[in-house]
Amino acid sequence: MSKEVMNNTEIEEVAGVEAAADATATEASKEVLESESTSLNSKLPYIVELSKEYDLDGKKIKEVDLSGLEDLTTLDAEYIDRVMNKLNYHPANKYKDITYTKHIAMRVTNLPIEFFNGLKWKDMYAITARITVHFLF
Repeated sequence: MSKEVMNNTEIEEVAGVEAAADATATEASKEVLESESTSLNSKLPYIVELSKEYDLDGKKIKEVDLSGLEDLTTLDAEYIDRVMNKLNYHPANKYKDITYTKHIAMRVTNLPIEFFNGLKWKDMYAITARITVHFLF
């Protein structure tokens, strides 16, 4: 039907069908995205194995548990953003940036900055990669 020949009732009906189709498609897209992100995060462990054992005040650490990522809130995000502002540090991509993700890791593990600063780059990057997956996928 062309626009010129439709009356108001027909326009309302067509608009209703189109809106219902859009809502259904949007909901289906959300479900696909949610199932993909859920499945990816559920497939990858939150425990990051380190390449070597680190000593932290006599405590031997061979892995970092990032499962606390699941419990982060908006207040945690605001806190970390404020820390970045105090450092006058503004990364282009927060969730792929080592400094930003180091502070997220500190927040969820309760391990001190000195621990993360002493990690091999490879180990810190493994932690950054896991945080990136959590937030972006």
